[in-house]
Amino acid sequence: MDRNDPPDLRGVWTRGDDPQELVLSDGSRLQLEGAFGRGQADWQRTDGRDDTAGPVSVSEAFELAGDAYSDYVAVRTRAEAEWLREVAEWCGTEAGRLEQGLTAAAA
Repeated sequence: MDRNDPPDLRGVWTRGDDPQELVLSDGSRLQLEGAFGRGQADWQRTDGRDDTAGPVSVSEAFELAGDAYSDYVAVRTRAEAEWLREVAEWCGTEAGRLEQGLTAAAA
């Protein structure tokens, strides 16, 4: 957390469709941005007004969420990691299929 953040800054409720975002006590929001949005999967904190986002580490996300919403951060982080693994596996399979097609076409 930023040293300018109020000491009682914490998660107060989730909003939105799945995946949800966590609204913090100062009105800012915490959300996990997938890798395909910005090239890297990261927790982001927006100010809640103009969607200006700043990256947040997983540790910082836990701290911002507070005890009441630490499970939310854990579940979303695990789900994103698993989804990325599944996409990577699919990409590997598709790459293999394309290489086999290329080999067959060259023969």
